[in-house]
Amino acid sequence: MGTVIRPDLTDEDLGMRLYEVNRQRAIERALERLRHGLRADWYYLTQEDLVSLRWLLGELWAVSTRAEWDELHFSKLDFEHTRQIVSLGDRLRRHGTQRMATIDAVRAIVMGVREPAAGTGQALDGASFAY
Repeated sequence: MGTVIRPDLTDEDLGMRLYEVNRQRAIERALERLRHGLRADWYYLTQEDLVSLRWLLGELWAVSTRAEWDELHFSKLDFEHTRQIVSLGDRLRRHGTQRMATIDAVRAIVMGVREPAAGTGQALDGASFAY
């Protein structure tokens, strides 16, 4: 005989809310680790950069398994790589093209792997994406 606090709230609503809470926590932890790794360089990022970065980290979290996400070491990124990620995130957020290629490029940057894009022989960076 449990008491129902919100009878209009379904299991699906609770699941969606839990997903969003976990996503936001993961993003905040990643940003905190990045901030600690960048130290003073963190303050060179603009609010718009942080919006793009936060959005892209959310996209990366959404397509990653827990094990994949745990392998990403945001505290080891330097400012140059962070700027590359911000640039990729801004481009994806504004134009929405090549979503998975962009997310894979970000994952490669964070993991320190600079593999060529399939069949192109080019590194996965902002220069390899067309507008």
